Amino acid sequence: MIDRTDVNLDRFVEGVFRLLFDHHRTHVVEMDLTLAQAQALRLLREAPVSTTRLAISLGISGPAMTQLTDRLVRKELIERLAVPEDRRAVNVALTEKGKRIVLRIRQCRNEVFLEVMARLNERDRAEVTDALGKVAEALSEISVQDPEYSRRLRGDETRSRTAVEPAKASKDVGQTPVSLPKRRMRIEWD
Repeated sequence: MIDRTDVNLDRFVEGVFRLLFDHHRTHVVEMDLTLAQAQALRLLREAPVSTTRLAISLGISGPAMTQLTDRLVRKELIERLAVPEDRRAVNVALTEKGKRIVLRIRQCRNEVFLEVMARLNERDRAEVTDALGKVAEALSEISVQDPEYSRRLRGDETRSRTAVEPAKASKDVGQTPVSLPKRRMRIEWD
């Protein structure tokens, strides 16, 4: 039997996701941004961060991060900042234009919620507002970067990702015959 809480939670999350995604996608396209670019701007809202940390937060590779930041620099939404302590490191920060875009995206998002909340009576709006505050507080205590949380999220509490024994590959050199590949692959670059 499915719990009523599960049903309501599913309906709520799916509804919010659908509304926000549709609304966000429409406004991001109007602002000439990809969803990844908009997400990067949102992450930079708090403070400048290193390109490495931004890439990790977005779940993209270093080369993809370079392309993304290049495009945002060309659009004058972010700027690269040298890190005095480490000449190899680069931080990125929002420009004034970038800050205005982030503010506009947040305003659009809030309009969606205000539209939904307007459909509720005053008492229900107050209850929902209080409940959302509690949920937001609980969410702020969870970090996707927390290894324990990530393990539970993936459902691998019992599996260990650390090798129990050191790798044996280096000890097996010369014991297994190596054959040449039967077919060669040609790689062409554009």
